[in-house]
Amino acid sequence: MEKLRAVIYNRCSTEEERQKDALMKQVQESRNCVREQGWELTDTYVEAKSGTTVKGRSEYNRLYQDLEGGRFDIIVIKSQDRLMRNTKDWYLFLDRMQRNGKKLYMYLEKKFYTPDDALVTGIKAILAEEYSRELSKKINNAHRNRQREGKSFAFTNQMYGLKRLPGGRIVVHEREAEMIRMIFRLSADGYGTHTSAEILYQNGYANRNGKMISPSVVRNIIRNPVYMGTVVQNKRHYEFESKQTVKNPESEWIVHEGAVPAIVDGRLFEAANRALDGRKRKNTGKQENRNHEGQYIGYSDARRHFLSGKIICGLCGEPFYRTVRRNKSGQVAEWKCSNYLHHGRKTDSLRRDKVRKAIRDNSAGCDNIHLDEKKLLLCLEQECGQKMHKPAPQNIQNKRERQKMLDGNLRQAECRQNLLLEKLLDGVIDDRVYQQKNKELQEKIERIKDQAARLGQEAMGQAQGDAAIPDIINITVYPARMDICVKSPSMQNPSIQTLAVAQNCSTSFYPMIEAQKKQILALMQENPGITAKETAEKIGITLSMAHRRIRELKAEGKLYYSRAIGRREWIVVKTALDFSD
Repeated sequence: MEKLRAVIYNRCSTEEERQKDALMKQVQESRNCVREQGWELTDTYVEAKSGTTVKGRSEYNRLYQDLEGGRFDIIVIKSQDRLMRNTKDWYLFLDRMQRNGKKLYMYLEKKFYTPDDALVTGIKAILAEEYSRELSKKINNAHRNRQREGKSFAFTNQMYGLKRLPGGRIVVHEREAEMIRMIFRLSADGYGTHTSAEILYQNGYANRNGKMISPSVVRNIIRNPVYMGTVVQNKRHYEFESKQTVKNPESEWIVHEGAVPAIVDGRLFEAANRALDGRKRKNTGKQENRNHEGQYIGYSDARRHFLSGKIICGLCGEPFYRTVRRNKSGQVAEWKCSNYLHHGRKTDSLRRDKVRKAIRDNSAGCDNIHLDEKKLLLCLEQECGQKMHKPAPQNIQNKRERQKMLDGNLRQAECRQNLLLEKLLDGVIDDRVYQQKNKELQEKIERIKDQAARLGQEAMGQAQGDAAIPDIINITVYPARMDICVKSPSMQNPSIQTLAVAQNCSTSFYPMIEAQKKQILALMQENPGITAKETAEKIGITLSMAHRRIRELKAEGKLYYSRAIGRREWIVVKTALDFSD
């Protein structure tokens, strides 16, 4: 006769050492039960978690999923409350177990569960849940009383600058305290969290794993009042009904001033936090708030930029963030890949040497372009009719500036049209390609002219007619193009379409350079004996520029010169033609 297959599930409510011993004893009892019954043990599910919810109980959830399979016939538990203390989850477990033909054996009672036990076990589940509810209230109350007394404070292993001695006394960790003071001074002096993290790393300060401290940790350190000696407790509590940890209102916080040794004084703490708020307010347009006595109490929320979260990097999939810098003409807004902002360039040849930059990990970073916000907004107006009369002041452009940009784009499109005609006459492209490209350029020229005409007729910031405006869903950015996904506002025929737009919003000449390299490789693939002078004439660049692009292609390993076959020829590496967009 084939043996029945059994699994055991054991659980204790906490991870205290005493409970761990009980858990080991429970596992041994379950194994002995399986052996005594003559069953075959196929798996064990053991965890030290609360039974009031299934959330976070990886072993229980694994058992719940395995009920659908055929790996076992019997589940062995000590008692009903070891499986859970939640009435709803108890019945869900029983339903799945019975539908899949499994049996539940409780070795403390030495019996299998049967449908006749439904009423009794249901009452037990309700009583177990009520016991857990009362226990939760008692624990929360005990925590609050202990916090009011202020006799002991719990610090996690992520706490920097302070350490607890064996006797319970809290002292300053001097090496880490130096780092803490530097963080507060850097913030007060105007350095952001990303820059501060890099400066710390350059000065030999790292996290417990020897890596650069993350900007989020720097931010949390600045916000934590424990570094000026103040411990704030009862900020959160566990809510039994929702099975979640929720925030308490500030009026219920328990504050102990001077409870631990201070690493920074209150003046530096206030200056660092004020500077941190100021940088966030400057980048997001948030306003400073003060109470009736004129004291600073933080800042208020303001509208996010309407493109936030909609611009995506096509190379690494990370979102673009808006950054603002100053130059001689004023503020310049740019959009940059967040992967680049956190890790810099991935390719060594594209990196700039900066004293404040930390050593980069070659596996991280992004080589995508940066977007000029003015060019981007104008491009959206031209390509998909998106009107940019947003309420944020930085998005409202002067009419003269917009007209100047339109004139420049118009001249550029007309020059490209003339260059296209010259290539047709020189036999570089055939008539079919010319007709297609010329049609695209002509449509673009008409759009620019139409936009310029409307600018001359309407006041800046006013809505341009009652025409429907397509909503921008997202913009995927590549070095050579942008894919703009828009939703049509038409009620009769709503649709979503993606517009592939040539990249003209970059803050650098990177797309143009890559386009020239592509053209050079295509020409040399077609005619290996072509000279640099002929290449320059066909592309429309100077001879010195052609030589420079050829040198760059050779350095990148995409092109080399061969004399082995009796005559000099260019050899193009096949993979070099597959440029990533």
